[in-house]
Amino acid sequence: MPLPRVTRRPKRSLAWVWFIPIAALLVGLSIIWHDMSQQGPKITISFESATGIENGKTQIKYRDVVIGLVRSVRLNDKQDGVIVEADLTKNGASFAREGSRFWVVRPRIGLGGVSGLSTLISGSYIETDFDNSTKSTTNQKAFVGLEQPPPIASSRPGTHYVLRTASLGSLGSGTPIFYRRIQVGLVTGFKLNESGQDVDLNVFVDSPYDKFIDSSTRFWNESGIDLTIGASGMQLQTESLISLISGGISFSSFGKPVPLLDTKKPFKLYGSRTAAEIVPQGVAVPIRMRFEQSVRGLNVGAAVAFQGVDIGIVDSVVLDFDIVTRRFFSVVDATLYPERLGAIYVELKLSRQTPEDIAESLSDMTSKGLRAQLRTANILTGQLYITLADIPNLPLGDRVQASLPFNMPTMDADDLGSMQAQIGSIISKIDKIPFEKLADDLDDMVVEIKRLSANVDKSVTPKLTSMLSQIETTVKNFNKLIAPGSPLTSNTEAMLDDLKSSLKSLRSLTDSLQANPDSIIRGRSTQPYSRDTLGATGK
Repeated sequence: MPLPRVTRRPKRSLAWVWFIPIAALLVGLSIIWHDMSQQGPKITISFESATGIENGKTQIKYRDVVIGLVRSVRLNDKQDGVIVEADLTKNGASFAREGSRFWVVRPRIGLGGVSGLSTLISGSYIETDFDNSTKSTTNQKAFVGLEQPPPIASSRPGTHYVLRTASLGSLGSGTPIFYRRIQVGLVTGFKLNESGQDVDLNVFVDSPYDKFIDSSTRFWNESGIDLTIGASGMQLQTESLISLISGGISFSSFGKPVPLLDTKKPFKLYGSRTAAEIVPQGVAVPIRMRFEQSVRGLNVGAAVAFQGVDIGIVDSVVLDFDIVTRRFFSVVDATLYPERLGAIYVELKLSRQTPEDIAESLSDMTSKGLRAQLRTANILTGQLYITLADIPNLPLGDRVQASLPFNMPTMDADDLGSMQAQIGSIISKIDKIPFEKLADDLDDMVVEIKRLSANVDKSVTPKLTSMLSQIETTVKNFNKLIAPGSPLTSNTEAMLDDLKSSLKSLRSLTDSLQANPDSIIRGRSTQPYSRDTLGATGK
């Protein structure tokens, strides 16, 4: 047997085994590096409560993109709120600066609608946004969260304005702003001004509606119903159902539009559209009028009209005494605003004139017959207004001095006196009506009516009751007569059956004559009718 060959077994190398832990180490390091590279700053947010916020689950989002995660929630030192500690991602690091806003998104129901319904399934989360009004780049790590979402987003195009009012009323954050009954913005907030006498409302008007706001724009409160009873009657004004419930603000431009240079200058908020319209605009020309007749019904704030256009306002009505004539008269001071004439004010090149220049023009017009007269604005209320009218065929008088206040000549209105006389005559005729005698006659008439009613109850009612009973008996007998199975019904049905049989026999006779017309002469044939028979007969 050959001897076995003995050799040394080669030593096995285990170096490739280290590849697995090294690969695992590299993967772990890459994960750690990725997490660290995506990690942003740590911030704290203070809220009144932690409703809907959970550790390690509640996310921080911006435009539905996750930019952070809540790590812990704890009470603050005073135990009157909570502090949320969160880690922002690298993409959300820019939100760790002054001006960032945080709030919890949860289901909410308000006048503006329902929001946050998606959180019923996905859970609450923290939304963030920038406050563009600050325009700050200072880093910040501690924030105070909002308990309510901001009314507008930072990316919403538009312009911010400030309105100043003496009382807030029913207005508040989210109150809509209307322009020509179109909602174009909303109130974003309010606060007392530094003096503590007024309330400043921060409002936002969407683009492109903000271009309609200029220096002549006026805002007024549209909350509730504006009911006005004046010279023109009763006026009821309101905007929409939302404004009735939650309030509303409207605006419009009055006068010549002038570009707005300072958007931070507060606008005055008027109580109603009427209050906004009555505010003077343009050049103001004071005038003074003297009336010898009664001015009862002419109140401060009454209109001064020219050709039907209100161009002025009555400022005061004062009683005075003339020592020379020993008579009382009324002095009425008013202010004219020629700019209310509209386009003609610009066409006549009056826009650059001073009050003295306009007074000179009024002096020329009065020398040609322009006079001030009292007119009745409302017969029911007796309110008066002043109109500037051209009176024809007036003798030329001395030219009125063009000084301020301008002394406007007046003339008694004949129609006003005649109307008052007519009203007095009507009242005197009404007084002559014998109301007491009419009342006595009316009482006698009521007594006669009661007596006639009693007679009707005694005589007519029994006869009417008997007649109704007889009619009821007749109807019952008639129903029995036509009831099923009655003799009349049976005889009628038999007669109809006989009539049907007669009609059937007549139809058979007609068909027979139509088929064999010569049967009338030859009599009834015993052979059946056929074409062969017809041919033989023809032959």
